Amino acid sequence: MTDISMKMKNLVEISSLVTESTNFFDIKDKIIEKMLEVVFPRKACVNLFYNDDYKHAYLVCSNSLGYIRETFKPDEAKGVKFDFYEDYPDYIHDAVEFKKIIYIKNVFEDESAIKERDLARHEKYTGRIVFPLIYNKKAVGFMTCFLDEGDILKDEDIDFVSSIASLIALSIEITEKNSQKNFVIDKLRSSLELISEATRKLHQNKNIDEFLVDLSEIAKKTTKSQDSVILIDKNNCKNKIFRSYCKLDERDSNIEDTVNLLLSKSVQGQYVNNREKSREINLDVDTYIFYKLSNESEPIGVILCTDGKKYEDDDLNILSILSKQVAVAMQLYDYSEKNVKHKLIAKELNILNKQQKLIMNDSKMECNNKKELEFYHRPATVVGGDFYYAHKIDDKRVAYIIADVMGHGIVANYMVAMIKGAFKTLCYQYKTPGEIATHLNKILYEEFDKMGVFATALINVFDTERNILSVSNAGHYSPIIIYENGEVVESINCKKGIPIGVLPEGEYHSNTFSVENYPMIFMFTDGILEIKNNYKEEFGIDRLKSFIKNNYKNNKNKIVENFKKEAEKFTGNDNFDDDILILMLKNI
Repeated sequence: MTDISMKMKNLVEISSLVTESTNFFDIKDKIIEKMLEVVFPRKACVNLFYNDDYKHAYLVCSNSLGYIRETFKPDEAKGVKFDFYEDYPDYIHDAVEFKKIIYIKNVFEDESAIKERDLARHEKYTGRIVFPLIYNKKAVGFMTCFLDEGDILKDEDIDFVSSIASLIALSIEITEKNSQKNFVIDKLRSSLELISEATRKLHQNKNIDEFLVDLSEIAKKTTKSQDSVILIDKNNCKNKIFRSYCKLDERDSNIEDTVNLLLSKSVQGQYVNNREKSREINLDVDTYIFYKLSNESEPIGVILCTDGKKYEDDDLNILSILSKQVAVAMQLYDYSEKNVKHKLIAKELNILNKQQKLIMNDSKMECNNKKELEFYHRPATVVGGDFYYAHKIDDKRVAYIIADVMGHGIVANYMVAMIKGAFKTLCYQYKTPGEIATHLNKILYEEFDKMGVFATALINVFDTERNILSVSNAGHYSPIIIYENGEVVESINCKKGIPIGVLPEGEYHSNTFSVENYPMIFMFTDGILEIKNNYKEEFGIDRLKSFIKNNYKNNKNKIVENFKKEAEKFTGNDNFDDDILILMLKNI
């Protein structure tokens, strides 16, 4: 399931939790758990203020934490009581006072975070982001998320967490007012049920038009307005108007002026219950209420309701929640559009992928009665830039190449095909890999330069009769060699030349050595070293050497099986950002 689809699924589930519960404290940990399933970071907590007392903040949700949860245990049902101004850093005070999200990427460098540096060392986090929980124009608490070094929250992640924060604020308000069973609570719960249902439909059918019409209808019903409209102005296009019932027709020449006027206001949202003041938006209405819409921090339009009897703060809060749903929906819409474009070329890419597999599958071979060439390839995309090809020149020589073309897709595949064709021809014309590499670069330079790409490569000629290997290095990682006793040698001191396609007159050298006493020569592309775990730590050369040492006596299938297990154990999943290609000249 895609990242954005998972976010939508979890948003639906969180909306349902809030809708069905009358007590925030019963669902608080589940909400945070669902949120952290789909966004970095992996830690978050919630603090609340009670009875408008901003001197004290109560930590009520900390299950995802380690040190904080164990050290600060609640001594009352309200949670762990802290002195807000003494115990929390300055930027959290600012987030609450100014009701804005504040993102501190490194608490050890930002002066406003001095107060929490010891805590950060204990809890093992580097960055922190604060989301004030706003309801009825006041902060009822705040949620903070903790980030490890290297974790980065994208704009779409911040929008998603912000939408969760608005649902948390609403749940807290429902909890506080539940005993009253008043009209306001009924209205809030009713609107949330409708939002939850609309979001569920969007998750199922990905229809943005239908979703926005539903939200427009929800806005009209819950604010008891005569008309409502969601106006989207995106990518410099003319306003697209999605509406339930609406007098604000898209042919009305005032609409564009109205949108621009509302977007120019300094407030995020506002209501006006005075006819004279209502005329300022260039429409013939008695009252109006609006809230701005954003997508990845960029303004894209407004939710506008008109001619309600009397608008209140609760109505503005409802529109605020609706606006968060629109932000997430627009991200899904953008993703869906891109997905359609990708499908248009998927068939062509699959054909190219099959061609590339055929090239490499034909390259498996027994070189002599002692040595064989085996490989494992996993492209990060449908067609990768990593490539291996072997060709038997005669009864005594096998030439083979492992290369990493910059990029993926059709361009990379085109370059792979060119390398394969030129390499096969040059193998018959030149005896040493250095000569082959030098002339390969001369032949391909102009085309590579035109396309703006290059390739690193190891070019090899194996004398199968004498078990002697010659290698030329064009900007690639040197092979890893292992002796019979298990000793690993990282490099064979092969002089490294520049990558293919960088300079027209590149010169390449050969390094020749006997492989008689080497049970394995291991070659690879950089994707294997750059596999990252959840802490952004790379797999690296030392882990690779250790893996080779522990596995060089196994057959190819066992080596590949163990590598997959090792990589998944390291990353926690089986998704990698780059192509992975390993090539082994090994004992049979």
